[in-house]
Amino acid sequence: MGSSSRPKPGRPPTQTERELFLGIIEKFKAWRQSQREGKISRAAKTAKNPKAIREDRWAALEVLVDADDPAHSVPALLQRFEFSLENGIADAKEKELAVSGITKFGDKAVPMVMEHLVTTTRIAWPIKILRALGSEPLVLDGLKKALNFGETTFDQAQTDKNYDLLCHLIEHKLGSFARDLRRFLEDPDERVRFAAAEVMIEQNDSDLVPMLEGFLMDPTVENIRIRQAVLRAFVERQWTLTQPERIPNGEVIPGVYVTGAKTLAVRGQHS
Repeated sequence: MGSSSRPKPGRPPTQTERELFLGIIEKFKAWRQSQREGKISRAAKTAKNPKAIREDRWAALEVLVDADDPAHSVPALLQRFEFSLENGIADAKEKELAVSGITKFGDKAVPMVMEHLVTTTRIAWPIKILRALGSEPLVLDGLKKALNFGETTFDQAQTDKNYDLLCHLIEHKLGSFARDLRRFLEDPDERVRFAAAEVMIEQNDSDLVPMLEGFLMDPTVENIRIRQAVLRAFVERQWTLTQPERIPNGEVIPGVYVTGAKTLAVRGQHS
C-alpha cells in the first residue's frame, strides 16, 4: 500500500471540544455520585426501621457496610443500635454486621461514634465499638464526654444513661475528673447517687473522702445503700475522718466507732 493511502492522523481537539468532553465526564461523575448517595440514603432509612422486612433491612445494612465513605455510612449504621428485635439472634447478627461496617474505617469512624455516644441513650454497642476501635483511654474519654451534668430529673432516659455510664466508669481511674462527679451524689435518683459513690470509692483518693464522709451521718432510708458502702470503705481502707466530731458519741452504728487516729474500726476487731 502506498504512503498516499495511509490515513492522516486526526487533528487535535479544539479548546471548545476539550471543555465539552470534560463537562460530559464531570456530569457523568456527578450522576454516579448522586446514584450512590441515593442508594445509601434509601438503605439508611431501611436499616433504621425496626418494622422493615428482615431481609430488606439486612440488604440495606450490607449496602451501608460496603460503602466507602464513612461520613455517609457510619452515622447510618449507628442508627441500627437504637432499637432491638424480639428475635435476639437476628438482632445480634444485624448489629454485628453494622459493627463490622463501622470498625473497618478505623480512626476515621472514632469522631462519629463519639458524637453518637453523647446523643444516644443506648450506650452498650457504641462502647463496644469504641473498644474495638482503640484503647481503654479512648473508651474512658467517650464515657466522660457522654455524661450529662445538666438537669435530668424529668428525663428518665437521660437518668438511666447517666447511671449506666457511671457503672462503666467504676472500672477506670479518673484522676481529677472524679471530683466532678460530686454533682451526682446529690442526684434525685438513688441508683445514680449510689453509682457515683461507688466510682469515687474505687478511686481510693483522699481528696474525695470529704465528699463521701457526709453519708456516714445520713440515716435516711433513701441513702441506706450508699451509707453502707461508704461505711465499709472507711473501715477497710482506713480513711481518715475530716470531721469526726460530727459523729454522735463517736459511734457511727452500733459496733463501729471512731478511733484515736480518726479512722473507723469495728469493735472487737481493732484495738
